[in-house]
Formats: sequence, structure tokens, C-alpha cells
Amino acid sequence: MKRIAMFAAAITLSAGLAVQPAAAAVSFPDVPKSSRFHDEVQYLVSQSVISGYPNGKFMPKKDVTRAEAAIFIGRMLKMDGTKRATNFKDVGKNQSASGYIAGAVTEGILSGYPDGTYRPDAFISRGDMAAIVDRAFDLQFTSRFLFSDVGPNMRASESIRKISAAGITAGYPDGTFKPTGNVSREQFSAFLARGLSAEFKQRAAIADSFAHDKTKQYTYTGPNGDRLLSYVNSSTKVNGSRLGFVWQEKDVRTGGTEYFVEDESYQGFATGLLQSDYYIELLYPIETGKSWSYYQEKSTYTAVHKTVDTPYRTLANAVEVTTSTGYKNYYVKGVGLIKVVDKNGHIVSVLKAVK
Repeated sequence: MKRIAMFAAAITLSAGLAVQPAAAAVSFPDVPKSSRFHDEVQYLVSQSVISGYPNGKFMPKKDVTRAEAAIFIGRMLKMDGTKRATNFKDVGKNQSASGYIAGAVTEGILSGYPDGTYRPDAFISRGDMAAIVDRAFDLQFTSRFLFSDVGPNMRASESIRKISAAGITAGYPDGTFKPTGNVSREQFSAFLARGLSAEFKQRAAIADSFAHDKTKQYTYTGPNGDRLLSYVNSSTKVNGSRLGFVWQEKDVRTGGTEYFVEDESYQGFATGLLQSDYYIELLYPIETGKSWSYYQEKSTYTAVHKTVDTPYRTLANAVEVTTSTGYKNYYVKGVGLIKVVDKNGHIVSVLKAVK
């Protein structure tokens, strides 16, 4: 499928992204550098995915229509946008988005309504946006955490949880996603940029994140030697589909690699190996004495202001989690997991370097 082929190129696009592509794009008077999504907008403009209006403005707060969504997705996937006939009675062959609509429908990214319409002028909702982004990026993992306003029977519920697991959104601090709300042009730009770039995914992390920084490489050491953790856009396939963005753990001694995912929202932080259930590392909000269970194991916050020595450096305000098997895990905000000690006090894993 075309969407899969495009993401091999995304590996190159996202490498060394930062602010460089933004400098090459057109400057919009209504998207100043102080704008929250300035770099995301500039990046997608520089890649010819999204554009401004004849008056020189971008109109970042303008809601995105279903026709515009098709154009943005089509350009991102390098589809043929040549105007042509569609199977929708309300999308004629002379309509500007007709080629992209037809192409996205063929790729299974977009769909119409039972009455045979596409409703090109209707605004795209956050729920529909999640479904489109999920299909366009062929996302593989579903978040362990639920949004309070997204029920299991909601049409886009799985897609919403997938873009959450992919670091494309964390929802709102109150635990909601607001699936029926409209999506503005700057918001849509942010969602697409996050799908393409580890840099923009990291910017979307919650304010008090305990997950690893997706733009950094971590070295851990233990009895079996050093391990390198890097966030990569993997071309490895599982069940015929590319993994996409995942954490890669490499054994420095043997060269063996494993992949895992980190899943964080305002509800908590979890990790999971491929094709396995998630392990809930932290449940938010963090409070001393608070407990939660994972199968037969129980975890409890036993301290929240620990000072922990590591080869990397001495870190203050570490959160200590003690499991029912006697293990102690230590996490630091903005860094991630820094140390694991077994029930006998022996170090299982400890942070050695971050770069």
C-alpha cells in the first residue's frame, strides 16, 4: 500500500529534524514563532503537505473540512491529486480535492457515508481525525489507558487509543479526548508532524512526563553488560506491517536487539514488549502509599523524593516503586527509569549515560 512505502522515506525526514526544515518554509504573519504549533506548521509547509492562502495567511484557527483533510493526507503520502471522478454523489470530478479523496478511499484511509456522500465541506472531528491518522500511518499499538469521554463502542475508539500510544496525542489533562470537537488547521498540522517525527512527538509529551525522551539515547548497565536504548522508526515487519516508531534496546556485547513501546497519558505510564500486554509502571497522580496491580504483581509508591546515585549522575526527587516481589524501581521526571534493584539489594539495571 502507498502509505506503507511512504514511511520508509519518513525515517530520513525525521532524522535531525529539529528547527532546520522550519527555516526553509514560508513565513505566515498569523503563525508567529511564539505560536505553539509554529514549527509543526512550518515543517509541513516545507514538505508541501499544507499551504497558506492567497492573502499570505495560514489561518491556523480555521477548522479543517473533510475535503481539506483528504488533500493534506494525500500530499503527505505523495498521492496523485489529479482531479477525477469519484464514487461520491457530492464530489464531482472538477472539485479541487476529488483526486485526493479518490486516492485516499482506494488506500482505505477515508470513507464516505451510507447515503453515498462524502460531505467534503463538513468539518472533520477529532474522532474522525484520529481514524484518518491511524490508517495513514498504519499504527500498530493501542494505548493501555482510556479517555473518560471515549466509550468502547465509539466508532473511533480504537484509533484514538492508537494515536495516544503513538505519542501523537495525550488528550487533555482532565483525562478527556473531546472526540466530537473540530480540528483546526494548526492542530491537524501538529498531528501529522508528530506522526512523522520523533522531535514533534516529544514536544507532545505531557508536562510531567516520566517516559524516556524520544530525542535522546540512553545507556544502561547491569550484570550482563551495557544496553543502548534509542527511539527509532523501525522498518521491521510484524504480521506484514512495519513497526514504525518504537524503542530499540540493543545489547552492546552481543548486538542483539529487542523492541518495546512506551505508552504515557495523563492517566499513567506503561511499557510493553511487542505483541504482549502492557506493564503499568506508574499510575497518575503519584501519591505515597498508592498501589495498583498487574496480573499477580502489586506495585506501590513507597517514596517520592528519593536521591539516587547512578553512573550517569546523582538524581534527586526520584519516585520509588516497590513491587510485591521485592523489586524497587526508580523514576525521575524528564529522564525516565534510572535504576532497578532486586529484593536482595542487587542492581539489576542502572542508568549510565544520556546523550
